[in-house]
Amino acid sequence: MKQQTVMIVGLGNMGGHVLDMLLRRPDSPRVIVAGRDAEYLERRSNLSVLAATHLGYAPRVETAVLDVDDIDRTAQTLEQLRPDIILSTVSLQAWWVVTELPKPILDDLNQAEIGPWLPMQLTLIYKLMQAVKASGIDVKVANAALPDATHRILESAGLAPTVGIGNVANAIPALRRAAAEELGEPLSQVTVRLVAEHFATTRLPRKGHADGAPFHFSVYRDGIDATNTVDVGKILEGAATRYPRTGGMVGVMLTAASAVTVIDALMSEDEVLVHTPGPLSLIGGYPAWVSRTNVSLALPHGLDLEEAKRINAGGLAYEGIEEIREDGSVRYGEKHMDVMKRILGYECSTMRLEDSEAQAKEIAARYAELVRRVRAA
Repeated sequence: MKQQTVMIVGLGNMGGHVLDMLLRRPDSPRVIVAGRDAEYLERRSNLSVLAATHLGYAPRVETAVLDVDDIDRTAQTLEQLRPDIILSTVSLQAWWVVTELPKPILDDLNQAEIGPWLPMQLTLIYKLMQAVKASGIDVKVANAALPDATHRILESAGLAPTVGIGNVANAIPALRRAAAEELGEPLSQVTVRLVAEHFATTRLPRKGHADGAPFHFSVYRDGIDATNTVDVGKILEGAATRYPRTGGMVGVMLTAASAVTVIDALMSEDEVLVHTPGPLSLIGGYPAWVSRTNVSLALPHGLDLEEAKRINAGGLAYEGIEEIREDGSVRYGEKHMDVMKRILGYECSTMRLEDSEAQAKEIAARYAELVRRVRAA
């Protein structure tokens, strides 16, 4: 079997963590890191290579200058390099940027949730997927930019990535460890399956509940559903109380680890059980069987697809997105957008895919003005 080629588009905080994890192992794939700044790419990739060398490995990393804003040139680069898998971490504004605001303003702005910021996540993955299509190559794309929502939107244009990373996957390690403790079994004998949208999955392992958002959680012992034999409430509480973790930019390490599990599955001849947001262009997060040739849902016992869809659509409403229509247009939640209007002066009830970039520019300008006002105060 030929060595697989993984391209990381966007070598920021998370992309750097993924690169480190891929290189510190004996079976490292061929890795290409791509971005706009050639000098930065070289220096950051060399840091990972040298650290891996310290640990006894001898990886090599290639670099490629690539600007997803230039769709035609990106397509040409992809056609030339022909990666098997692309991990895209690009967005117009990282989620953590707003955390630099003073706490009272941040707490207020957080009431909008992530939904109204959707154009900041959607615009660049939209451009990258146009380039992928134009390149004509057969490549699987794992996307980090709000895949719970963006994949369904992009599917309306025939541009959905293969799978997402993070979000639902980030809740699994703590829940699984707490489940194993509740069952009194080795971790290797216990798996869990979680169907939940981003809103719920950010809260379950931290609070032990989802602040009212719907979700479905199952526990398996030796591959057999054991949910009825355990106290699910205790498992959720145990995940939150026994496994609190560092969040913020440092916490991105967990998302990076989820990305590696997905990349490994996409390189595997055998199906691997992973959790992924946005598989098969669906809203929200699911357990799924993933391999080099297939992605299929691994729904827990007793849960059908229609109910799983309702759970995830319900979670998306808590996020501030009331509906994603068949044509890919989005209807925002009124109370969430009211927060954006009051704090940023930004108001938008609906968004079409083709309007994403213009709306992203407006949000960015209004956010920059808020920052200027805060600093001048």
